[in-house]
Amino acid sequence: MTIKKLALPAAGILVAAVVVVLLVGLPGGDDAAGLKIEGQVQNFAVGDRPGPDTEWRTGDGGKVSLADFSGKVVMVNFWATWCAPCIRELPSINRLQATLGGEDFTVVAINIDTGGKAVAAPFAKRLEIDDLDLYLDPRGSASRAMGVNVMPTTVVYDRQGQEVGRLEGGAEWDSPEALALLRWFINNSG
Repeated sequence: MTIKKLALPAAGILVAAVVVVLLVGLPGGDDAAGLKIEGQVQNFAVGDRPGPDTEWRTGDGGKVSLADFSGKVVMVNFWATWCAPCIRELPSINRLQATLGGEDFTVVAINIDTGGKAVAAPFAKRLEIDDLDLYLDPRGSASRAMGVNVMPTTVVYDRQGQEVGRLEGGAEWDSPEALALLRWFINNSG
């Protein structure tokens, strides 16, 4: 086969790809311009679905839900004391909260140990997790409602409680690329 004969099908495929992008748009939509998913967060999957209407517990037994964080970008992380990748990433999540936590952003780290506070609180203290509030989901209702299948799982919600993406598995959440990803959602979330 000659190069001319190969070039025609290749050109046709390229034209078809351009037409699809023009008609359908890029993955993540036009509003994803400038969003970089790389390095520590390279497996972050952009999504767009409503946050669930579910509750979990605070360390002192109160009930809380995504609605309590309305107006903020919220990063919900599920962790357990028996999950080695969770334990590796938890200090970086604590540092992330110290760096970005405030009016526009917060981290909600939810422990799923069935032993609840009696197991999670001493563990968090030993790891010197002092910038995160203790949240608990010992029955797994919040983790099921948020579609957690892998530990750790981190889900990011926009200011209206809409899921904008998730990462299954661990990451260094205070790395430059993770901070850039989260700052993008903070700056681009109505």
